[in-house]
Formats: sequence, C-alpha cells, structure tokens
Amino acid sequence: MSHTVTLRLPDGVADWLKASAKRAGRSLNDVGVSLLEEAQRISEFAEIEFRTFGGERLACLKGLLQVWQVIEVAQQYGLDAEKTAQHFGWSVWKVQAALNYYEAFSEEIDAAIAENKTMGYEKLKRLFPHMTLTEVTLPPAGEKIETKTKASAGEDSTQAEVKAGVSKKRILADAAKAGQ
Repeated sequence: MSHTVTLRLPDGVADWLKASAKRAGRSLNDVGVSLLEEAQRISEFAEIEFRTFGGERLACLKGLLQVWQVIEVAQQYGLDAEKTAQHFGWSVWKVQAALNYYEAFSEEIDAAIAENKTMGYEKLKRLFPHMTLTEVTLPPAGEKIETKTKASAGEDSTQAEVKAGVSKKRILADAAKAGQ
C-alpha cells in the first residue's frame, strides 16, 4: 500500500531532485521514494551507506565494500561474523552490520551476488576494454610457475615465470611487469 504525501522543498533541493531524476532517466517520484527509502535504511542500520555503482545505488558498509561483497565472503564462512571479520582484518561489529542488513534485505543482496556470478571474462572485457586476464597455474612447491595473459586481441602469450612459493600478490605483480 502507498500513501500520497505532499512535501514543500526549498528551491535548491527541488532543483537538485529534478536534475537527479532527469540524469537517471527516472520520474521525480521514483527518485524521491528511493532517496527516502535509503534514508530510512541508513537510520535503521548502523554502518550502512549508499553509493552509486553503474548508475545504481547500492548498500555499502561505510567507507568499505558493498554489502553483497561482504556477504559473499561471509557465506564461505557459514555467515560467521568472527571468521569473516578475521578474513577482512576488520572488527566483528562491522561484519555484523552487514549481516544485520542482509537479514532484512536478503533477496536484494542475493540478487546482487547472483548477478556478480554471471560476470565472466567476456562481460568484464566489454566493461573494461583494456583489461587482461592472467591465469596462474600452481605446480608443486619448488617448480616453476607459468602465467599466461589473455591480451586485448584474445591471443594467449606467456608473460612471466616465477618460482613456486612466492606470494600470489608477487606473482601477479611480476606477471604485470612482464606484460609491459
């Protein structure tokens, strides 16, 4: 059920709201309702804020990740706040804030997780044309690691070799240097 409510807005706020609706290609009513719903969620859930990604407003932990990203990791830990917090190196209460939001809006968060899982290399390549895919094969310890990079034209080329046991971050950094 919905109710009609009339608001008197200062000129500057009304102009901003009209410009926001026009920019988003949405009605003034849709944008106003969305902003009020966000304000309600922010007031009811500690540590939640909304930011725009790809023209869409998404729930985020303040200054950190989108809530769906936190929940996707938390699901790997059985939605355990302590283990998830340890994974990120955060306080448990930050993860608990995301879990609380998820409890109330699980359909919304599950839909974002499902959408993310459909993102393969080809979809990402359309969004980020200069992106390259680096594949790392991890052999037994002590053997060499070979990396292959899928370049813009789609061809594979060996970019770097490093010894096993080097951190993943270092492997990717070395592969990136070799591709320059």
